[in-house]
This record gives sequence, structure tokens and C-alpha cells, in this order.
Amino acid sequence: MVVANQKTGEASGSLIQPFEKYHVLKEVNTTQYRYFTQFPLSKPTLSALKSNGFTKMTDIQKMAIKHILLGSDVVVEAATGSGKTLAFLIPMLDRLYSSRVTSLDGPVAIILTPTRELARQISMVLKRFCTFFNFTMLNIMGGKTSVLKRQEWSTVSRANILIGTPGRLAQHQTENPMLDLSNLQMLILDEADRLLDPTFRSDVDTIMTNLTPDRQTLLFSATQNSTINQLARLCMRDPVILSTASTSSGSTVPEQLLQSYAVVPLEQKLDVLWTFLQSHCKKKIIVFFSTQKQVRYVYELFQQLRPYFRVMQLRGNMSQHRRFQVYDRFAATPTGCVLLATNVAERGLDFPTVHWVVQYDCPRQLDDYVHRVGRTARFGKAGRAITFLLPSETLLIDLLKERGLELKLQKFPESKINHFVSTRSPAVLAAKPDIAVAARSAFTAYLRDYCLGAGSPNRKSACPADIGIAAVFNPANLPLAAFAVSLGLPSVPELPQRFLQWTTNPDKSSQAEVHRSSEDLVPWSSDILEPKPDFPVDSSDEDNFLVRKPESLSKKLPTSSQPGRKLLDVVDSSSNEDEQVLPLSPSENLAPTQQQQEVITPQQPKKKLTRIQKAKKELRRNIRSHMKILFDETGQPIKKMIGDVPLPEDTLVPKEDEHAERPARLDVETERQLLKVVDKEDRKRWKERRKEEHRQRRKKLKELKDKLQQKPGASLLAGSDSSDDSEISEKKPRLD
Repeated sequence: MVVANQKTGEASGSLIQPFEKYHVLKEVNTTQYRYFTQFPLSKPTLSALKSNGFTKMTDIQKMAIKHILLGSDVVVEAATGSGKTLAFLIPMLDRLYSSRVTSLDGPVAIILTPTRELARQISMVLKRFCTFFNFTMLNIMGGKTSVLKRQEWSTVSRANILIGTPGRLAQHQTENPMLDLSNLQMLILDEADRLLDPTFRSDVDTIMTNLTPDRQTLLFSATQNSTINQLARLCMRDPVILSTASTSSGSTVPEQLLQSYAVVPLEQKLDVLWTFLQSHCKKKIIVFFSTQKQVRYVYELFQQLRPYFRVMQLRGNMSQHRRFQVYDRFAATPTGCVLLATNVAERGLDFPTVHWVVQYDCPRQLDDYVHRVGRTARFGKAGRAITFLLPSETLLIDLLKERGLELKLQKFPESKINHFVSTRSPAVLAAKPDIAVAARSAFTAYLRDYCLGAGSPNRKSACPADIGIAAVFNPANLPLAAFAVSLGLPSVPELPQRFLQWTTNPDKSSQAEVHRSSEDLVPWSSDILEPKPDFPVDSSDEDNFLVRKPESLSKKLPTSSQPGRKLLDVVDSSSNEDEQVLPLSPSENLAPTQQQQEVITPQQPKKKLTRIQKAKKELRRNIRSHMKILFDETGQPIKKMIGDVPLPEDTLVPKEDEHAERPARLDVETERQLLKVVDKEDRKRWKERRKEEHRQRRKKLKELKDKLQQKPGASLLAGSDSSDDSEISEKKPRLD
């Protein structure tokens, strides 16, 4: 058993004994092996493999298991879906079993992943194997409830295997005094190239400074081009670099994957995507977008259009419970399902039987392309992938060809494209203001991300070979007006500042785009004002397909004839996420009668104010509550009252002085003296009112008593004062 004094050199050397059985692998070429039983593995490991149905090995498992069992640091690069997870789990469990690890030893192995979904997936696989061992494991990641966080905080020191994200582990190392990593034997980085990029740099550096240097470090990914230069950061000792035979030409995608691309204009992308998904409605498809706001908009829009398939979304800003729920539902759905996702789903996730991977936007890195298409064609199964490219992005095909990736051109004839989305989206945005907000957010987010992929505007004169994939993106060529129309927007939203840096003359360019957008608005403006009668009817199911047939907007919304107002101004300008919409310039093609037509503006719901808020608002506006002023025929004030109490005549303001300058706020002392007069009269009126109410109640009570005495048998009750009083007490109303 590994004890706490393992940090000493004596204890460290004692660990060599349990691993002597692996020395026979030094002189053996394990690439000729076919079955796991050919390795000198322990009985629990072989039983776990047999119980889970794993008998034959993949190429990367033949190569990696040998060097990991021998205790070497390894850097593994293999195609997606080639079994990299088992390649490090099997030797890790066997080495920990051979060293007789118990829960008293604390954490002895750490597995880091870039996403929570991947960490959860690995923990689910490891959980099935750990039933044959006495090891304890713990998932450490963000997004947990307060109860689970406290439980994780207290049990992390007793878990043998930690699986999680770098940020959470770094937090434990810096804030949790119960965590002791002095017995750590193995550190595994899955999707290592992603973990070593600038996004996780600070967290990974924090982790490395708190780990023992005599650990074994394992790096796994499908793309390791940038990882080799950063091995010094991980303190690796003579690492063994392993790569499968299929990566010799630079390609790290499965051989059974059919790759294609389609040149699609920006304004037709949604229509082409809709046509493609509807024609493959019985398939299981993943669609990758560049930004989270695009995913949200397309998801909400497709929900309203009622497609033939189920639609799900997976993005980073969703709650952790919701992300795991979507992951499980999509994995359990065999056919007829589409997952709209960002790069949170591009690495490591193993969804069974994904037929198609669609890249709606051009990937920002070549490695992103490899990982995205790797979600299909896994474990020897066939799969297909298609990428939508703008006419200005075809340079990506040449860059992929240099890495050994051949893509076939796929054409979508204009006659086959269903323009259902572009024709129906304006009416949907008019009926659903929240979707209109999402559309504007998607527009600005796409432009901002596109400029981020293009790099600095100063690279315009540079050679394409020097700037790499950034040469694929040219924001100045994007058709902004047509893009806005395709999203259902009536005008071009305000352009991001980063995008304006790419235009030669930002002011003129934006004005021209807005002018063109107002011209494009004319053909379908009637669709916005009056949605078509065949709009989807009411229905609901477990995917929240809830659609209400909208009434005519001219009946629902108030009108305004103010000039310069923009059509369909349904977005709150105070939104933190979304940009404001530029006002429409008058179009020369509009008829005079249309220009003078009242513009529809929505009626925003007002938040109900409290009594104190109303009082403060009236005080700021110099308003006296419940003030009444009576005027004569000439317009002179003759009486001023607060409620029903008349005020002294000296408080009246003549008509000629009513426009005189008044103080910004009411004077407190003046109002106090005024209220003394009002209060004195008000108390007098209140007492008189209460006396009148009591008199009326006593009168009713007397009438009730006389009526009871006039009934037959009243003489029998006359002698019983108590009974008479009780009867009356039951009938009389309460005085208070």
C-alpha cells in the first residue's frame, strides 16, 4: 500500500517492485497484439474489460498501453473515435491496482478535460470499471448545487481518482486545505492541445506548480501540433510521442468519414440548412455554430417553424443541469434529432450513431474542423460531414488539403432550396419580440466572432501564407443587408466596433447598408404587419413546442405617427447583450401614402410601482396627490381641494401666474403647513362620517329587533332576554 511517506526517495523506489511484471513488454512489439489478454494485466482489469464487452484493441491502444504500463510519459495523437479513453484508463487502473492503492492514500491520479461534458463522460466509463476495484473517484467541476459543492469540498481528499476541469482543480489547490496531492502518481490531460492553449493557461500553470515532479504525465488528443512545443511547461521526462499510422499524412480523421463542403451565400445559409435538415429528418445530426447567440436564435426560430425533427441546443451559457439533460437526451435518441451546438460539443463527446455533422460556420482553426467532424464515423462506423463556406472562404479547402484532408464539393441547386425560413421569419419575429432580440444578438455576435477569426485589420496587405487560416476571413466582403434580411430583421443592427475597423469608411458603409436594407424590406413588409393565416396552431410536447397563433399586430399594438421611428422596434434599448438598431433612412421606392402610414410600435408592459415609489415619483415631478382645482368660465381657479377638503384661498394661483417658474421639487415646510390645515378638517370630516355609519348600523339593528318581535311566538321569547339577545347577536352586523 502506498503510504504518506511516499514523497521520500526510499518510498519512491519501493514502488518499482509492483511494476516488475511489466518489464517483459520492453522487448515486445505490442503492435502485433490483437486482444487485451495478451498484456500482463491484473485479473480485475481483465474482468472489467470482459464485463463491458471490450476484447479487441485498436491501433492506438496497442501502442499506448505498453508505454504507460512501463511508466513512461507519453504524447498520443490519434484519430477521433479511435479509443483514446480506454488507452489511458486501462493502464492507469492496472498500475494503481498493482501499487495497492486504498482510499487512505488520497488522490493518486488526476484526469483533466476542457469541458464538463467530457469529464462526466469519462467518469461514467470509469464508474463501470471501478466496480471491480476498491478505488474511489470524484467528479470535480463547476455548476454544482451548494449541497454538492460542500460534499465535493469535504470528500476530495479521500478520492483516489479526480476527474474534472482545470479551473475547479486549481480552485481546490489554492483554497481547499484538505487536498493533499503528495501521493500523486499519474496526471492525464485529455484533449491536451485545448488544455494548453491560452484559455486554460493560468489554471494549468497553477496546477503544475502544486504537483510533485516524479509523476507520470500522459497527453491525449486528435491534434497535437501545438502541444509538442509546450512539453517543458508540463515537466515531462523524455516523453514518448505516439501516432497512429493514419496520421502519417497529416490527417487525423477516420478513413470511413466522407467529407464534403458547399459554397453557400451568407443570406441563404438558413434556408439551405432548413432544406438539408428537412430532407434528412430521420437522421441524427449535429450542427456546429460559431457563437452561442446563433445557437439560441436558430433553436427558438426552428421551434416556431415546426420542423419534421426534434431540435435541441447545447451551449456553454446554459445551466449545468440543463446541459447534462440535453446531452443524455440526444445520446438516447437514435434517429430524427438535430443538436445545435457550439464548440462545447466538438471535443471528446461520444454520441452514438451520429449520421451527419454540419458545420454551419467556417471553423476558426483547422484543429476545430478535425474535432467537429470527429463526432461522427466513430469506432469503425460510417459517417458524413459537410461544411458551409461563403464564396470568400474557399481558401479553407486548400489549407485542409495541405493537412491531407480531401473535401468533395456538394452543390445545392437553387430550384431545390426551400426559402421557408427567410419568408416566415419576419412574421415570427413580429409575433415573438424575444426571438427578435435573439436575432439581433445573433447578427452582432456573428460579425464580432468573424472579425476575431480574421485577426487584425492591418494584415490586409500581408501574404496569405504568412497569416494562415486568418486569410480565409474577410469581414469587408460580408453582405450585411442581405444577412439581416435572412434573419428576419427589418434593418441592419448597429455594427460592432471591431467590424467598423475593417471598413474603409465606416460611416458611409453603414449608411449604405441601412439604405439597402430599407429597400429590401418592401417586398415582405406586409408579412410583418399581417402574419399569414396558416401560421402554426397551438400545440405542445416535451420539447416545448408551444406556438400561439398571433392576432393581427394592428389590433394588438398601438400606433404612432412619429417620423423617424423604425419599423418593428421590438428590442429594449437597455439590453446589456444586444446592440441598438440604426434608424431607417427613407426609401425612394416607397410611395407617399406608405411613408405617411402610421408606424407600428409595440406596447411594452410597465412594471407596477409600489406606493412609496409612486409618492417619490410624484414628488420629483412636483405633483400633489389627490389635488382637485375648480375653475370658473373664464378659466380662473375658484377652489382647490385635496380629496374633499377645501384649501385656503391664498393657495390659489391666478391664471396669469400659472406658467411662472416653479421649484423643481415641492417645498417640505410649505407642504407641512398646508397638511396641518387639511389634516384638521379631514379629522373633523372623518369623525362625522364614522358617526353617520354607526347611526345607520344602530338603525338597522333596531329594525331587525322589531321584525323578530313581530313574528309568531315572539311572546314566548319576550321573557327570555338571553335568548333574544343571542338571536340578535347572530343577525346583527359587526360594527368594527
